[in-house]
Amino acid sequence: MKDPWENRVRPDLKHITSLFENEVLGAFMSGHLVIESILVQMLETQPKESDGGRYFEWSFRRKVDASESRGIIGKGTADFLRGLNDVRNRLAHKLDTPITFGEAFELAKLAARGGIDFSDETIYLDREKSEKWYGIEGIIQEVFQNAAQDLLYFLGDDSYIVEFVSAKDS
Repeated sequence: MKDPWENRVRPDLKHITSLFENEVLGAFMSGHLVIESILVQMLETQPKESDGGRYFEWSFRRKVDASESRGIIGKGTADFLRGLNDVRNRLAHKLDTPITFGEAFELAKLAARGGIDFSDETIYLDREKSEKWYGIEGIIQEVFQNAAQDLLYFLGDDSYIVEFVSAKDS
């Protein structure tokens, strides 16, 4: 029988405590949850009777696939979101494996190819400057903030952005 812990760290108290202190992991997981909630809002704009309004029961991948097939998002954005989810799945199942700068930089490039707008192209075009200016944490923050804003914008109704920002301030 295969060892389920192969290539993984068996958690102990020190390991678990270190995970709570990992700001990059926390930012990534929080950002992923925000994007997932926005995908639900997007799907609500084009519901199908067979959905039954159970979007929160769907996997992230299913939400992305449905959003793409309904024309809510394009293929590039869907590919970016699938890439984001691949990283999230790796992190969820191998908690001891950190996000590398290379992985963060590739996510920024994938986001840009997917239509996510950045105010500074350096973040995804110049690896050396991106690492120096943004680092892993900065890239993760920029990718998720810009992706959330752009996905809300794709809804074509500014009230989503206003509600999203207002809810954060209250």
